[in-house]
Amino acid sequence: MKYHESEEWKSYLKLMEVRPESFKDGILKIITDDAAIDSYYEKTGKRLGVVYESEFHLMLVDLVEDRVGKSFSYERLLPKVASGAVVIVPIINGKYVMVEQFRHALRKNMLAFPRGYGEEGLSSEENLKKELKEELGCDNVTNIKYLGKVIADSGILGNSIDAYLCDISKAEEKKGYEGIVGLKFLDKDELSKAVEDGEIEDGYTLSAITLLNKGE
Repeated sequence: MKYHESEEWKSYLKLMEVRPESFKDGILKIITDDAAIDSYYEKTGKRLGVVYESEFHLMLVDLVEDRVGKSFSYERLLPKVASGAVVIVPIINGKYVMVEQFRHALRKNMLAFPRGYGEEGLSSEENLKKELKEELGCDNVTNIKYLGKVIADSGILGNSIDAYLCDISKAEEKKGYEGIVGLKFLDKDELSKAVEDGEIEDGYTLSAITLLNKGE
């Protein structure tokens, strides 16, 4: 069987049809010619297409060609749901609510604002309310304000995330849920100090703080 007949490659071509915005023309040209795909795999043994799929991500390996005609593989991650991902800056009693979670990728605890992947059929604002209910036990969200878009790692992640500011009525410490180990409540000065001291390292959170400061 030729590689262009593999399930990884068939899934890739199908994805191109349903999400064309992720395959736009650019300096690096995406190659889909059957002969080129087969030849590259035969020479390198490297898998191309949708090489892994989870509940949250699609791992793609594209065959691309640069301006001088050199071809090579280039991996990237796309969200399973194309839109609706959020990072949320919640405020209660004048303080920002931050979640301390164990992050498997880094194998350590991280302090960050609540966030979540896109959910099928939910807008970003609807997803915001869902995430706050799940992570903070809050079902009363008011004064929702859109801050802007965030891209945490343009080298590997193929999506942006919507940042919001909002007021919440309560914040429960839901230890154990998605690695949550606790909550922190910081005023503006304490938030700035946490950034300066390197206590906050999460890219989405740092970007949301930048957007928050820009809007003040």
